[in-house]
Amino acid sequence: MTLLPSFKPMGFLALASGAAVLAHTLPAHAQNNPEPYTRLEIHATGTTEAAPDKLSARFRAESQNRNAASAQGDVNAVVKKATDEAARNTDIKTAVLQYSVYETQPEKARPYWTASQTLSLSATDGKSLLPLAGQLQAQGLILEGLEWSLSDEKRQSLFLEAEKKAITELKKQADTLAQSLGLHVARFVQISVSDQDYPRPMPIMLRAAVAGAANDAVGSSPSSTAEAQTVRADLRATVLLEP
Repeated sequence: MTLLPSFKPMGFLALASGAAVLAHTLPAHAQNNPEPYTRLEIHATGTTEAAPDKLSARFRAESQNRNAASAQGDVNAVVKKATDEAARNTDIKTAVLQYSVYETQPEKARPYWTASQTLSLSATDGKSLLPLAGQLQAQGLILEGLEWSLSDEKRQSLFLEAEKKAITELKKQADTLAQSLGLHVARFVQISVSDQDYPRPMPIMLRAAVAGAANDAVGSSPSSTAEAQTVRADLRATVLLEP
């Protein structure tokens, strides 16, 4: 039996491979041509306002005693009573924070120990927190600060609204400038977002505590007003314009 020689279609494979390389290199040649677009850099800011929905009160419990254990025991008792009273209201959140103990050695007096601890109470409004703050002041806790702020959920919702306003302004700017140049908007190729102007908590000024007045009864609860806060969204965009 005579065997016929076998031929593989190498020419076809080479041609196919060459076509693939050529197809991939075409964009490289196209990139060398001048870009048929005009680039436009624009910036816009969107803002929205809303009343804060979180009130925070910062307290400090402090005790001085010649015996370190006694000073710490007094602070522990005051803080426990405060947290127990706050726990009765489900709207109030409590965070027990820094604890410190140190000794003071005066030149002409006996040394003594100072123990202190800070705690933070927060609520969605002042109806429940402010009366409790007055009670804690009367019990000897020092109210170091009151401040209104936006909760994370509300701030995010407001920021999205501010972004929408900024995007609307970007589109308006792009269309207006393109028409002024006799061009049209082809597309947005890049957009960056910044919220650097995130509203910080608004502190409420408190009168400085008078030395020795920490144990005096407080006649009324502290007051505060929730002023509107502004959330900003800054957007920068690169726009391509075409004839």
